[in-house]
Amino acid sequence: MGTTALFGGSFDPVHAGHLAVARQVLDLFAVDRLWFIPAKISPLKACGMAASDEDRLAMLRLVAAGEPRFGVSDCELRRGGVSFTVDTLRRWRASHPGDELLFVAGMDSLLTLSRWRDCLAITRLCRFVTFARPGCERPRPEELGLPPDVSAKLLADIFDGDPHDVSSSEVRASLAAGRGVEGLVPPPVLRYIVSRGLYCGRPDRGAGGAG
Repeated sequence: MGTTALFGGSFDPVHAGHLAVARQVLDLFAVDRLWFIPAKISPLKACGMAASDEDRLAMLRLVAAGEPRFGVSDCELRRGGVSFTVDTLRRWRASHPGDELLFVAGMDSLLTLSRWRDCLAITRLCRFVTFARPGCERPRPEELGLPPDVSAKLLADIFDGDPHDVSSSEVRASLAAGRGVEGLVPPPVLRYIVSRGLYCGRPDRGAGGAG
């Protein structure tokens, strides 16, 4: 029994913003373990991943290696198909019935939560914790498109996240254009990207969020 945080996404690639949020989770909550969970296929995005499953896993493991409370789970990759968050939460709950579960998300995920499969079940299975950039305008309850009591609970769990404006798509675009990305991705990840020639000179096919 304990408190577990699940941090899902494409991580294509994992960047400094992801890492900053993950560290905030460790600071703000009594979390025993935070698991990065890369998606196989993101349901709300039409395009696939730019890097392979193996490369995205390897980059996450480099990030996790420096923090004992970080872990990397390939459960969605092994499951295959579209990666629905509710399926991951249900299976995690079944295998860890005594754990308190936190699901870590960004503001874009909160704003689309009503479109996720079994979204109300998600709010019952976990504490849905949202990190927004400092100064980001908080949505009004009616903007979430969910029952008032659910919206109130979700809005109470919004925290200021990483102040740096960085996204995986911006990192990919910079690499494809030959621009430096120092400071945007953790140094071990950047070394891996360079050694593998990832994202360089390739059209960006995009990557996606949860669902």
